[in-house]
Amino acid sequence: MKQAIVIMHGMGEQIPMSTLNSFVHSVWTTDDSLVDQGKPDPNTGGARDGNASWAKPDGRNNSTELRRVTTERDASGNYTDFYEYYWAHLMQGNTWEHVKSWIQDLLLRNPFTRVPARVFHAWLVLWLIALVVIAVTLNGMWPKEDVSEPGVSFFLSLIGLGLAAFVSNVLIKRFGDVARYVKAWPPNVAKRHAIRQAGVDLLIRLIDSKDSKGNDEYERIVVVAHSLGTIVAYDILAMVFDHFNGKFGTSKNQPERDKLEQMIRDAQASGKLDIDAFQVQQAATLAEARDHGAPWKITDFVTLGSPLTHAEFLMAESLEDLRARQVRRNLPTCPPVMEYDGTTKLHHFTYSVKADRKPSDQRTPHHAAAFGYTRWTNLFSPEKYIVTGDLISGPVGEAFGSKGEGGLIQGIRDIAVLPRLDGQGQIAPGHRRSGFSHNNYWNMGKGTETDAVAVPHHIEELRKALGILR
Repeated sequence: MKQAIVIMHGMGEQIPMSTLNSFVHSVWTTDDSLVDQGKPDPNTGGARDGNASWAKPDGRNNSTELRRVTTERDASGNYTDFYEYYWAHLMQGNTWEHVKSWIQDLLLRNPFTRVPARVFHAWLVLWLIALVVIAVTLNGMWPKEDVSEPGVSFFLSLIGLGLAAFVSNVLIKRFGDVARYVKAWPPNVAKRHAIRQAGVDLLIRLIDSKDSKGNDEYERIVVVAHSLGTIVAYDILAMVFDHFNGKFGTSKNQPERDKLEQMIRDAQASGKLDIDAFQVQQAATLAEARDHGAPWKITDFVTLGSPLTHAEFLMAESLEDLRARQVRRNLPTCPPVMEYDGTTKLHHFTYSVKADRKPSDQRTPHHAAAFGYTRWTNLFSPEKYIVTGDLISGPVGEAFGSKGEGGLIQGIRDIAVLPRLDGQGQIAPGHRRSGFSHNNYWNMGKGTETDAVAVPHHIEELRKALGILR
């Protein structure tokens, strides 16, 4: 059997294949549990120095800069193909005008109703930076009669140069991507469409791909995304599911899907959802749909350092606006939004046109029900004082949960890494807080353990979420 893992990079001027190569090194090459280490190396015939993989051109990515990384057979007898969805070249041409409009939108909002509490301190820092920029700019424009203090002028010039470098190298080159992607302003629409459509095309090709015998090439597909790439991937998954959800039709009953919907109904009534049981039932529901001929193969969505935690700040005008978009099914939730069926007298994320239908009958998922079938795991690094952990990331279960009578229920597995937290939300024994960790989610050398260990906690959790060995 073969599986595909697709990784989507984050913001900034990324180099093709750099994300993929480092990712494969951490989750495949150095994982001793995936391949019998007593087997000879397939390249040399001698002792192995890591699990083998090879890079091969693959037209499904529509780029001669990219390669598919394919692996040797693992201990379960399976092969894995790694793909990188590269979109940085589609986000060139960022200017200060793009960033300025976005920053103005972030700054000029009511801090009591439109700034989430967990980013309020960062919002204040953004205001402080803005005020310093304004002060330095006005100082440069103000006519000066007394120039007898060159030290002051020199100091202000250094501040001005530092701010210019910050604007050019951080705001424009990095956060310019965020500014242009998250807001559907007219200058950004074409870029947003191009980025999404290329990703949709890649996933559809992988889902529809056949081997030489006409069978499905991939049994399972995992989508992994980092940073801004998680928002891109979320949008792409929503569009790809919309492409396939009408093909879930079957003449058979669906007891596993019925169990999942009942689990969600019970959770919405009580306000509590067992995520372990929920993800097990998601897998059973997808397996049932696949047995009935459904084409959906994306079993897992793994987000790393995701700004989706700030969805009400970045993707909507407020928390109320975010919830309204989710209810309208513009933004898929996990679990999916349910709708009332007047015949069964129950809420479902599926629908049927049969006149006399029962809950376990064949039903079709609505277009925003991707996370009825796809498990979502989110790795984040708890932030403190802005400069430690990862302010960009955070839990996403609350932002993308589903509301019911008993309150909001969350179906996303949020896992704190870098550092590891215990059951009370405190740093676990043997771990410590490190510096800014946004780029370290698959970095083998950046564990937070006080003593050296073979596999850092964040790498363990990432490998577990991918589930390469089954």
